[in-house]
Amino acid sequence: AGSFGALGADFSAIQVNPAGMGRFSSSNMSISLNNSSITNEALFNGETSTSKHNKFTMSSGGAVFTTDISAKNKGRKFSQFTVGYTRLKNFSNSRRYEGQNFYSLLDVYANDGAGIDPEFIFDDKPFSTGLAYDVGAVYYDESKFEYYPELTLGDMYHERSIQTGGGIGEFHIGYSENYMNRFYYGASLGIRRVKYDERYSHSERLLDTTDVTLRSFEYNYEQATEGTGFNLKLGVLFLPTDQFRIGLAFESPTVLNLEDEWTANMNATHDYGYEYVESEYVPEGQFGYRIKTPMKLRGSFAYILGMRGAINVDLEMSSMSNGRLKPSSNSSVYSNAYTFDNQNENVMILYRTIVNTRIGMEYMVYPDFYVRGGVAILPQPYDKEFIANSKPNMTYSGGVGWDNKYLSIDLSYRLLHVQDEYYAFDPTKIENRTDFKTNMHNVVLTGRLKF
Repeated sequence: AGSFGALGADFSAIQVNPAGMGRFSSSNMSISLNNSSITNEALFNGETSTSKHNKFTMSSGGAVFTTDISAKNKGRKFSQFTVGYTRLKNFSNSRRYEGQNFYSLLDVYANDGAGIDPEFIFDDKPFSTGLAYDVGAVYYDESKFEYYPELTLGDMYHERSIQTGGGIGEFHIGYSENYMNRFYYGASLGIRRVKYDERYSHSERLLDTTDVTLRSFEYNYEQATEGTGFNLKLGVLFLPTDQFRIGLAFESPTVLNLEDEWTANMNATHDYGYEYVESEYVPEGQFGYRIKTPMKLRGSFAYILGMRGAINVDLEMSSMSNGRLKPSSNSSVYSNAYTFDNQNENVMILYRTIVNTRIGMEYMVYPDFYVRGGVAILPQPYDKEFIANSKPNMTYSGGVGWDNKYLSIDLSYRLLHVQDEYYAFDPTKIENRTDFKTNMHNVVLTGRLKF
């Protein structure tokens, strides 16, 4: 379950506490391969939908170069230089929902164009009202200077499919040392790379078509986000006795420079035929900005079960309300920078401080053969006042490992259970909410060569 902060001597520990790399007394190379299988269940106004997704990736890889420095100073035993890559987040997923709803995406787009003459609507609202007006899904009332959806008072049948891809990966360079086999310290520089893409298709079909021409419409949206950021991790690890280990680590905020590119399109079916947007009028957008993530503090505690096993507990505290959106640092491209004042104020109101808890255990069943298990409790980052579902996300994991003098092989399984709320539009209406329950099944194979 990612609980490794006070144990160390494993490549994955650099993401928790870089001092854990000081536990290595030999050099090694490792690589981990992950297969992720995802099942999503959606509940939308009483109707349940399911979807599945599968993705194979490399989850980590790198090398630790260990140097014996005990001859130079009897207090310092070994130093380690670490280089590698860790995939922190996998965005690859496919979700969908469907069901009846009185409210429509067209209600939002009609309101979005209030006060704008049709002559300028495609310039001012190109991704919403402009598209809907162009395909006849909304009409303009000249006497009231308002747009209205081409709908009746009946329900619409909604269908939405959402595909996401990409991930967050971190390249890291670290240095650590072992002092008297009791005190370990380390630091690492992380170069974080973000790549995210999203595509969704939203369609609605009128169940009552009395006195309107519209029969159905489809709205398609695509977005791609890329960016890079940096962070610093510092950590110490102390062994007060042979049985107890205590770790403390700090992770600085990561400042990410991101750029979004997006486009949208729409079509509609009427009783008289099919309406669509000509390709040369399909809008495109681009925007650059920065995100500062909250810093993290991690405390770790481990107890060694003789020579046969260990128990580790990691506590990770993060004040999510300290995350910030900022204007792009590239002022030459984005001269009229948006300040994000409203968004940052909402972040401070909606989010809270959380403590993630990870508990793991390893036991040697036979010489060189180990079994492992763990659980992670990941609280919702939102203030309980603003979320209907306050249950934490849960991770359950287990695995086996074989380890000898030169080679080790590990096989693990992890189940991540996530519950979240999704609003396609207008979150003030509970009828627009979809409750997603997601089970992520991850099988990870790791090989490590010691030299």
